Amino acid sequence: MIRTPLRPLATVLAARSEGENPDAIERENLRARHEADRDAARQRAEGRLLVLGIAFLCAFAMVGLKMSLLAASDPAEPRAAASGAQIVAARADITDRNGRILATNLTTHSLYAQPPQMIDPVRAARELIGIFPDLDHDRLVRQFTGKRKFIWIKRRISPEQQQAVFDIGDPGLLFGPREMRLYPNGRLASHVLGGAGFGREGVSSAEVIGVAGVEKALDESLRDPGRGDVPLTLSLDLTVQAAVERVLAGGMRLMNAKGAAAVLMDIHTGEVISLASLPDFDPNDRPSPLVAGDPADSPLFNRAVQGV
Repeated sequence: MIRTPLRPLATVLAARSEGENPDAIERENLRARHEADRDAARQRAEGRLLVLGIAFLCAFAMVGLKMSLLAASDPAEPRAAASGAQIVAARADITDRNGRILATNLTTHSLYAQPPQMIDPVRAARELIGIFPDLDHDRLVRQFTGKRKFIWIKRRISPEQQQAVFDIGDPGLLFGPREMRLYPNGRLASHVLGGAGFGREGVSSAEVIGVAGVEKALDESLRDPGRGDVPLTLSLDLTVQAAVERVLAGGMRLMNAKGAAAVLMDIHTGEVISLASLPDFDPNDRPSPLVAGDPADSPLFNRAVQGV
């Protein structure tokens, strides 16, 4: 049987001629190869651990980022979120023929509750009744201690009311910014303007829609995003409108009349300069329509166009 040499014979002879031990050299070479293999295996293991660590770090970072976004963002009101459509709250101003504001927008806040986050629901309900006397205490307590996760409390609150609610200090009482319609002249030209209310609502916005008068008749135009900052200009003259309403109210009192109406037009152009109907109302706090009786008894009844 012929044995295959483990080392080249020339290498062995050369080592012996130099007085070295070939076996010792071979053992040293084997040890060096083993150490090299061990180092390579360790580097591969460290590389795998590094990749695994980076993967875990990215996963935890994504979870942390998602939790931060959820904590910092306003929760979506269920009904509004279910619609899937974006709520557009923008609405153009309305001015008279001279550019004086008849209707504009005002940024305000809504008030809602998230009962799971409330610390003391009973105390919160009691404090809210002091701020909003029209609310029902027992109903609030039932809602706050029930299973619901979202409750509308007030669609629109004043800055003073917002501060009072903030002072309650309950983390489950939250505010949502929104636009509301403001009529700076109060009752003046109320039947012409009509009024606006809220349509689709979300936590951070609400759709403002016209419910009567010019606000309803030209609702689509007023809500058109393409208008930009261009107001809707009416043919009314605010000064003339105020004078007509003042004279009309005096005549109504003098005659002890149930109501009165007046329309003033430009005979050359047909433009309506003034249109008044009494009794009137404040569109900032528009009353509810009558559900029974004579509609003419309601201040919402426009005698100038609906009859006397």
